[in-house]
Amino acid sequence: MGRGHSSRMKQQGSTTALRRCQRCPDGKPMSSFLGVKGYVVSTWSKDKALAQKFIEFINQPQYVKTRYIATREIPPLTAMIDDPIIKNDEKASAVAVQSARATAMPGIPEMGEVWGPANAALELSLTGKQDPKAALDSAEKQVQMQIEAMQASNQ
Repeated sequence: MGRGHSSRMKQQGSTTALRRCQRCPDGKPMSSFLGVKGYVVSTWSKDKALAQKFIEFINQPQYVKTRYIATREIPPLTAMIDDPIIKNDEKASAVAVQSARATAMPGIPEMGEVWGPANAALELSLTGKQDPKAALDSAEKQVQMQIEAMQASNQ
């Protein structure tokens, strides 16, 4: 469940918990996908050195911490993971721990076909409108059909 689900559930008055993924039957930690944001200096920037200094400036721990307080987005600095503001926040701590176990989000077009059905399954499960297994089974079928249709249209 991402930030969007957590804040939406909170707005609806639901109490939510966010936890790192459980262990698999073989005892290994379950993995997840990790998406990241980044700052880049444009090739067309008129002052690349100043732009680079700005990026370095805003990514200093004290400003990253301020940004976290304002946005609740997990800080991009691994050094911040041990900061009490993250360690003592149940949701942030869970995201930080799970991020260390995550796999980079695949940069393939097919991933675009996953999110609609996956989000719908989460929504149906979290609101009690459908049994989680049934919702996820349905989402899996939808994803497979959408990817097959996408691939067929590209041939």
